[in-house]
Amino acid sequence: MDISIEDNLTFEEYKDLRNTTSWTKLTDTQIEKLIKNSAFKVRAKVDGKTVGMGRVLFDFGYTAYLADIIVAPEAQGKGIGRKIVERLIQLVKENVAVTDFLNFSLMAAQGKSGFYEKLGFTKREEANGYGMVMRINE
Repeated sequence: MDISIEDNLTFEEYKDLRNTTSWTKLTDTQIEKLIKNSAFKVRAKVDGKTVGMGRVLFDFGYTAYLADIIVAPEAQGKGIGRKIVERLIQLVKENVAVTDFLNFSLMAAQGKSGFYEKLGFTKREEANGYGMVMRINE
């Protein structure tokens, strides 16, 4: 199995992979905009087929947000998600000074927080304030 991580992601790849999840459906216009406006986006290919992807929203100051990490169900459990996240973290780190404080956040899908903890992310404790979300037009 040949896994490659590439610094690119197409509309079709994003849409196809998102459709493998139970996440809220997005319009084509939303997908076009999120692809265009993501600071970094990567895809994972196995033997030439796109099986995973991820992206980062980043202000190039101190805040980065890991978004939409998806690995197709048939490709999960093979280290592909780890490679995607590691590459995205590397891309962000390459764009800040080595001594700069960086706040890297995410919202894990249900049952996936353990995956991110293995990569160095920690759950936010109430003493530091809750992470929160507001869903509009869901």
